Amino acid sequence: MNIARGRIILYACIGLLFGIIDWFYLDWLANAWSGASITPALGIPLVLMMNYGIWLIPIIPVVFYEARRAERMSAPMVAGALTWSLAMVSYYAYYALLLSLGKLVHLEHLSLFGPKHETFWREYWGMFNRIILSQYLEWTAIAVVGGAAAGAAAFWLTRRVTLEAGTVEG
Repeated sequence: MNIARGRIILYACIGLLFGIIDWFYLDWLANAWSGASITPALGIPLVLMMNYGIWLIPIIPVVFYEARRAERMSAPMVAGALTWSLAMVSYYAYYALLLSLGKLVHLEHLSLFGPKHETFWREYWGMFNRIILSQYLEWTAIAVVGGAAAGAAAFWLTRRVTLEAGTVEG
């Protein structure tokens, strides 16, 4: 596996930036659909596609770009896993920041800068572990496996198209 340092930094930046963008996108999506009157048979699949489909936006260009340059499948696999994993880092870091500043709805009392009642730290760490740490670990595992799978698929598709193009020309 030989991924140039510049590309690794680029993929890391794409992932970190996307994690923050996704936070705001999901916030917008929740607000946009909160008052929508659409049948559940159409609305639920549409929202699911919009919610999870956006994750293809950063990964497809990354894994295909790397797959075209790679000699081995491991390079686009690492690029995909890195991009999605760092998106999780920034997404959940922003989530933790909002929790710590008391900016999450119904959790305003958990601000680190406000008054603290006697059970504050127990409640804060319980909430942190439940809504941030556990979700981060769960989704990062999915990001690593999914990003690597996307990289492997891109490598396979790139090689297949290249072989078919060579067969047609030859």
